[in-house]
Amino acid sequence: MRSETDKIMRTKLLVTSALITIGVLVSFSIRREVVRPAIEETSIWQSYDRYKEPAIQNRMIKHAEIQPLINKHVSSGLLRSSLLGTSVQGRSINHLVAGKGKIKVLLWTQMHGDESTATMALFDIFNFLSARDENDSFRHLLIEKLELHFVPMVNPDGAEAWKRRNAMDIDINRDAHALTTPEGRLLMKVADEIKPRFGFNLHDQNILYSVGSSKKPATISFLAPAYNHVRDMNEIRGNAAKMIALMNRTLQKYLPDQVSKYSDAHEPRGFGDTFQKKGISTILIESGGYQNDPQKQYIRKLNFYVLLSALHAIAKEAYEQEDIEQYLSIPENGRSLFNLVIRNAEIVKDSLRYRASVGINYSTSVDATGKRLNYRGAIEELGDMHNNYGYNEVDAASLISMPGKIIPMKKVEWEKLSLESEAALLKQGYLYIRFSDQRSPAGPVQGRLLNLINGASVSSRPIALYQYPNFILATPDGKPAYAVVNGFLVDLSKEISSLPNTYGY
Repeated sequence: MRSETDKIMRTKLLVTSALITIGVLVSFSIRREVVRPAIEETSIWQSYDRYKEPAIQNRMIKHAEIQPLINKHVSSGLLRSSLLGTSVQGRSINHLVAGKGKIKVLLWTQMHGDESTATMALFDIFNFLSARDENDSFRHLLIEKLELHFVPMVNPDGAEAWKRRNAMDIDINRDAHALTTPEGRLLMKVADEIKPRFGFNLHDQNILYSVGSSKKPATISFLAPAYNHVRDMNEIRGNAAKMIALMNRTLQKYLPDQVSKYSDAHEPRGFGDTFQKKGISTILIESGGYQNDPQKQYIRKLNFYVLLSALHAIAKEAYEQEDIEQYLSIPENGRSLFNLVIRNAEIVKDSLRYRASVGINYSTSVDATGKRLNYRGAIEELGDMHNNYGYNEVDAASLISMPGKIIPMKKVEWEKLSLESEAALLKQGYLYIRFSDQRSPAGPVQGRLLNLINGASVSSRPIALYQYPNFILATPDGKPAYAVVNGFLVDLSKEISSLPNTYGY
């Protein structure tokens, strides 16, 4: 009897112990998931305008523009600067160092010349580190615990031409193995010399990436790059994944449901994958699109904030308590977005008349100043688009489609035409101006609402696949309700402002 009683007691103790253990683990898991990032205890987000570098307002920043900003922070004593070397075309590539701690962190930007969001954010971070205010304890921790290494604008030649590749037409981020480019060799050299614990590979991605198959843009995408083809998760990569879990939580307050995960297919030529293999916990950050933010100034602020949050977590080693599963649960990038979607548009082709959704996207080119992008719209999809979404959308189910009209005028009359006068013409269904006394220029036209055209007529098919999108959406009695000009949607019932550019045909 005693033996049986003891056995029952031992069983109860074991069960109780197991329940307590499970309870502790669950409690710890829950506690870990709801830990607030330390940066939320500061006023850094609210005080961002205090730190934002005022000399940078345009994302098409050039090498010559960042040099005086670097010199300012070197002169103040914040940064220690050395010349890593020069680009193909002879532009300097700088290695900047701040802090005196034992933990080394390497951050590099603009391997692709037309991906500048993080470059802008780094100069905001330099201003933050130079400031003296109520956030001193936060910044002092970074300076005391970390040795921060920055290589801003790895590809200055690409930045000058606003193109992805360098002056050799090589993608630097596919040069980690061959090291054909001087820029790639310099970045590899600094990483090999300092042997950082963490690396931040800072990029921009196509604004048409979505969070999974949702209508939300993937404004920020993260990746802990794989160091082999089977995508093993060792301690080095695991630390990068843990850090991303924290960074994702930091962003959700200001970017709910607009964070995704970049594809982790192993790319042995890539610097992120290569550094991960070398033992550097490497984090890729891709800055995508955000509604009404063509210059990526809000995304710049997000980069500034989340990078500071990550650096603080490294200084405190707070990332160690994070859960890799939280990283794995981040949705992957999708491609469900278009610049403009017109649903249920009336399509006329030959003797057919039907309704379908229309997907419009823009291609870009750099204007003569090198500081502005020109846009050209194209109809890229026609049909069922219920799984696609637009940054802008309109339902045209109750509207008819019409080609725009042409109004002739002399060039001098066009030059004197006010925006209000162009808006009035747009509301009457005009989309084109034809000079009556000379040929008009072809290509992008800045600061206008109407296109230019040299022909005497336009296509009688206002909407067709791969056609340039210029048409009117009108009520059944023929009154224009919307105009689509060079792919941009204009609501004719609202106040009308100039478009990024129209076009000369």
